[in-house]
Amino acid sequence: MRPTGQLYLPKRGGKRARARRRRTADIFLMLVMIALSLVAISAGAQAVTAWRAERTPMGETSTRETAGAPPEEVSSDERLGGDAGEPPDAEPSQAVREETGPAPSGAYDFSKPVPLSDPADTAYFDDAVFIGDSRTEGLFLNTGLSNAASLAHMGLMVDTVFTRPLFNVDGEKVPVIDALKTADFSKVYVMLGINETGWIYSSVFVQKYGELIGAIREIKPDAVIYIQAIMPVSQRVSDTHSYIKNAKISEYNQLLQRLAEEKQVYYIDTANAVADADGSLPEDAAPDGIHLARSYCQKWLEYLMAHTAPGEKGGAA
Repeated sequence: MRPTGQLYLPKRGGKRARARRRRTADIFLMLVMIALSLVAISAGAQAVTAWRAERTPMGETSTRETAGAPPEEVSSDERLGGDAGEPPDAEPSQAVREETGPAPSGAYDFSKPVPLSDPADTAYFDDAVFIGDSRTEGLFLNTGLSNAASLAHMGLMVDTVFTRPLFNVDGEKVPVIDALKTADFSKVYVMLGINETGWIYSSVFVQKYGELIGAIREIKPDAVIYIQAIMPVSQRVSDTHSYIKNAKISEYNQLLQRLAEEKQVYYIDTANAVADADGSLPEDAAPDGIHLARSYCQKWLEYLMAHTAPGEKGGAA
């Protein structure tokens, strides 16, 4: 007999607690197994990556990664207000040195700018090709220099002369160097560098410029090659522009003068033709402080005519 006055309750509380503990243990075990699985997957992926890295030859990385090459194309040179492109982010360990061509007869000192000579007439440019950016385009537009060939284009740089298809040859657009192969010329004037002042390493600029000189020599071994100094910009532009600075232009010109001596080509100090007393471009020389007005383009052309290579018609003795 159960004692009277007491309420009978079945002993169910203990079973429920045990069931909850089992479910909790099952869930915990499941989470542990999932975590272990994720760890195993991660380790496997790392092992596969390491295996692939061991099997990949070093030479399969891209040219831009290994050489830190300058960009292959820019859309403008600021007219020159545009972007000069991503500058190279790695300096080459060793600059490419090409064989210099034979020096012209005489003891000409290629370490110095071409001296003043008897002025030539415009016929001197009958067999000349001009390679340059939008400033050279302005030279042709503003002086009527129609008897020379122009391989000039806005935004052109010392690397894109090899890669950027710009000039129509037999119905197909080709880079400057390929177009030059089809030209009949004896002289080449090069004016490049203002777009490249945004590059990190000056050595890359000089290396690429040297490669251009070598390519011209390969096409026409006996061509007379003129490297023109990069003309300055106005002080206002130099003070406010993000990368075009007269100090950088001056640095590049010193490097170009040394390159001319190394390659045995002629260096023309065209910057001197238009620069003010302080070395900058006069404010009235260019509406935008960069691209020359008509009168200054004429000064540029007259300077070229009065500074020709020794032995050339009208050249210095």
